[in-house]
Amino acid sequence: MNFSFSPFSFSSVAPLLAGSTAAACFLSGCSPTINLATPNPIKVDVGVRLDVYQKTAPTKAKDEQSSIQIAANRRLRSGEIQSLKNQRIVGEDRDGYLDIHNPPKDDPKFLAYVQGVVDAENNDRSYLYLANAQSQNKPIEEVEKEYAQLWADRAFPGEWVQKENGSWIQK
Repeated sequence: MNFSFSPFSFSSVAPLLAGSTAAACFLSGCSPTINLATPNPIKVDVGVRLDVYQKTAPTKAKDEQSSIQIAANRRLRSGEIQSLKNQRIVGEDRDGYLDIHNPPKDDPKFLAYVQGVVDAENNDRSYLYLANAQSQNKPIEEVEKEYAQLWADRAFPGEWVQKENGSWIQK
C-alpha cells in the first residue's frame, strides 16, 4: 500500500532537496568580508597655491553708490597713496592697479594699513574701469591697459611702475 499525500514521492524529492540545501550552504560562503579599516588614518599632504583673480560687474551696493562718491573717496585717499608711492612701498602695475612692491616687513600693523589702502583704491578703480568699458563698449582689459599707461605717465620720478613684460622700474 502506498500512502503518499503529495503527487511526488519522497524518493524523487530527496535529491532535489539535498541539492538545494547544498547550494544554499555553498552560496552563503561566497560573501567574503573585506576589511577596509587601516591601523592609522590615511594622511594626504598636498601643497597648493591658488591665486584667483576675478573681474566681475559691480555689486548692487557699488551700483547704488554713485560715481561721485567713488571719485570723492579716491580724492580723499590720494594723499595716502602718494605718501606710500614716495616711500617706494607701492607702485602702479601693468593692469592699471596699485600693487605693494616693497612691503614693510618690520611692522605688521603698517602692512595691514597699506593693504587696506591698496585694496580700497583697487576696488574703486575696478568700478571706474568697468563703468568706462561699458560706456565705451570696450573690453575691460583694454580700458585697464589705457589707465595703466595713464598712471605710468603721471608717475613722478622715482616711483615704481611695472612694465608690460612684468618687470618693475623706477620712473
